[in-house]
Amino acid sequence: MKLVTSALLLSAAMAPSCTFHSHATEMNGVTGMRGVPVEYQTTTSWALHGLFVFPLIGNGAKDKVIDEFTQEAAARGASRTRITQTGGLTYWFLLPPLSFFIHPVQTTVEGDIEVE
Repeated sequence: MKLVTSALLLSAAMAPSCTFHSHATEMNGVTGMRGVPVEYQTTTSWALHGLFVFPLIGNGAKDKVIDEFTQEAAARGASRTRITQTGGLTYWFLLPPLSFFIHPVQTTVEGDIEVE
């Protein structure tokens, strides 16, 4: 049991502060609403927070993840973005009572980017 708990804590400590981007680029010739080619981008960020508010490793706050989303869109040459969905989950239930104080947070931002 100690080995499993140690492995979970180690993986929880190593996984945070990661941001992943994925892109759906094959739109089968269909353009966006303005007649410009679009891609669908998903940005997911993992962080480790304390007491549900304080970022310890990384930052899973929605405004920070939106910033990451727009940085990635700009790097891909996007001229406009349209965020269609955001969501997040705080894993406070993972290893109680430890996870009541320190917990992983996952935040996702999705939307269209116009690439010209």
